[in-house]
Amino acid sequence: MEDYHHLRGVFDMSTQTGPVFLDQLFTFLSAEKVDELAKETGFINRKRKITASDFLLLLFQVHGNLIDPSLQELSAKLVTEQEIDVSRAALDKKFTPNAVEFLRRLVDELFHSQPDLQLVRHVLGENWPFTSLRLLDATQAKVPEHLKLRAKKTHQSSVKIQYEFDYLTGQFTFFNVGPSKANDVASGERRIPFLHEKELCVQDLGYFSYKLLEKIQQQNCFFISRFRSDAYLAYENPSPRYHNDGRVVENSLYQKINVVELCRNVPIGEMVEVEGIHFGYWAHFPARCILSGLNTEQKQHRLAHIHRRATKSGKKPKQLVQDLAGLTGYMTNLPESISARQVVALYRLRWQIELSFKALKSFLDLDHFKLVKQERWLCHLFGTFLIFLISQLIAYHFRNTIWEQEEKEISEMVAVRSIACQVLPKLYATFRQKKKTLQVYAPMITRLLLKTARKPNSIKGTALKHLQFA
Repeated sequence: MEDYHHLRGVFDMSTQTGPVFLDQLFTFLSAEKVDELAKETGFINRKRKITASDFLLLLFQVHGNLIDPSLQELSAKLVTEQEIDVSRAALDKKFTPNAVEFLRRLVDELFHSQPDLQLVRHVLGENWPFTSLRLLDATQAKVPEHLKLRAKKTHQSSVKIQYEFDYLTGQFTFFNVGPSKANDVASGERRIPFLHEKELCVQDLGYFSYKLLEKIQQQNCFFISRFRSDAYLAYENPSPRYHNDGRVVENSLYQKINVVELCRNVPIGEMVEVEGIHFGYWAHFPARCILSGLNTEQKQHRLAHIHRRATKSGKKPKQLVQDLAGLTGYMTNLPESISARQVVALYRLRWQIELSFKALKSFLDLDHFKLVKQERWLCHLFGTFLIFLISQLIAYHFRNTIWEQEEKEISEMVAVRSIACQVLPKLYATFRQKKKTLQVYAPMITRLLLKTARKPNSIKGTALKHLQFA
């Protein structure tokens, strides 16, 4: 009986916060807005058997996956689920550039509607000096090697997806689909205008650029980044040389640091902060420098990775890179109130975006490939991401609410999968019918997500659990 009342309290809590959020979230998918957007993009020009809302319902029912089901199966689902009789040929004609633009614009609409949502921020982040924790990375949806030649006839090609989201709220802050060889640094700069003061940007080596980090700092934002093994580290020379006319010798202003020698002084498993560091031969970019010593197993793993990349590229790895395989270097502009160990723990949260990509590919089949016309392939990409983005917002909202009330941690990845595959079709169908509020689903979603929760005293915790510093 005590457990019943305990769970009932959680359900009451979700009932108070869930309906407001859920109803607000789905407003950008109202029939009026969707039909207007369909006309604006040319997706639906006049009255047809299948409306834009019908197409979206089909998209939710297949979890965004428009590749694996055949046209026959998609047509059959329209008949059985919506009583809409559309032939395979007619359905195939719906996959047009206008359909791609329609789905892309829906992602934009979701992006612009997020500030109006009553998002719950994770309570553990309330006392941190930054307002959000933005994780940025890229993933690819590839055309398999053995199909590349045949894919030229269908005009399908691999794409790179740049994605960034706030780990404290689940809100996505940047999204872009581009060519597979798109430069990560250039893509990273494109999100700079969307930064808000005191946000924290966490990014991997692919985005390492002093210019990019400087732009983040100019926005009064924080960053954490690893730096390359061959990065130039120096300190200000207290005794620079001068020309006879009194002018300072420019190349004597900074004294280069022997990082290999410094590496030998970093104990295994320990973190050392080196003060007064400037990065870059030309940039002389000042930032906190934190060095973390790897254990033997981690070092051997990194060396193996270095040699694999060298074998693949045909280039011999630099000796410096091999010498520093036992060291990981971080740079940040976070205040010193955040310790070196906390900085490293925050950077390790970057792994959460890798889990998001795993959910996209393993559970929602983003990277599934079939030889179809290009427009259907792109509809699959944008459709899958739309389902994922909505699911993530719901999952993180309930995750934060459950933690605030119960201090129980749920698996975000499993939560996204459960919501995308089991909950979203019901939510959208109910929203279309307008017969009842989405409030009725809040207890069900809470109960579903609690099944993934870890025990309160579990040694194994999610990344945020580890950030409860003493």
